[in-house]
Amino acid sequence: MLSSVSAVPSTEPIVTAEKYMEYKKKNGHLNGFISPKIVLVCYQQSTLQHLLEKNPEMKLSSSFSNLYLIEDGMVGVLGGWGVGAPALSIKMEELIALGVKKFIAVGIAGTLMDKHPIGEFIVASKALAEDGVAHLYLKNKNFAEAEQNLTCVWRDFAKSRALPDFHEAGAWSFSAMFRETPADVIRVTKQGYDVVEMEAATLYAIGKEKGAQAISLFVISDSLSQEWVPHLKEPKVGNNLHKLSDWALEFCKETTT
Repeated sequence: MLSSVSAVPSTEPIVTAEKYMEYKKKNGHLNGFISPKIVLVCYQQSTLQHLLEKNPEMKLSSSFSNLYLIEDGMVGVLGGWGVGAPALSIKMEELIALGVKKFIAVGIAGTLMDKHPIGEFIVASKALAEDGVAHLYLKNKNFAEAEQNLTCVWRDFAKSRALPDFHEAGAWSFSAMFRETPADVIRVTKQGYDVVEMEAATLYAIGKEKGAQAISLFVISDSLSQEWVPHLKEPKVGNNLHKLSDWALEFCKETTT
């Protein structure tokens, strides 16, 4: 005989990050884990490798995969975890469930219709949720926004260090990088989005729902209009990305003091 089923099934998630982390704790997988105050999310493997070489004191967490700890565990660096919004959403939800309240992400982005020069530094103020994940966290909106307070703190930090200008841009978060069309580029630029990447909308949407602060910083690495013009291997792109990761890590350290 089939068990009875509620006439109105719940629309709440069956498995949550909180339940999963509690399960892992019961099975001894998180013994001694202390939540960092802030996590630097690295999208490129080269960024993580640069930070590891420059900061040998960074140590891989024995309790949480792909998380490196520094500053007595108060700062976390998440890298080598995969690509795209689905992978990010799992790691981010788990870290929030364990107590992380701030995230700063660094990576590369493409400029749409040549709105930005190659190598330019970008802070994404908002992100269009076409990454396959962010829309699941948003209500009655097709975009997510950066946390304003953390953005202001970053801008104050950048000013105090006399860093180059970080230009504000709307990001088109789109995970299918081999399905971006000229029609898409025209469509999203008309909506006010002028760079493309894969994860910012999910970073912001999850942060908003879970009460965590999040911002995304990028270096322009290629251009999309009617054609794709790559500059990924140009020294300026790699050098600026390394500079950005250094500044972001310094920012993380400062926010924990």
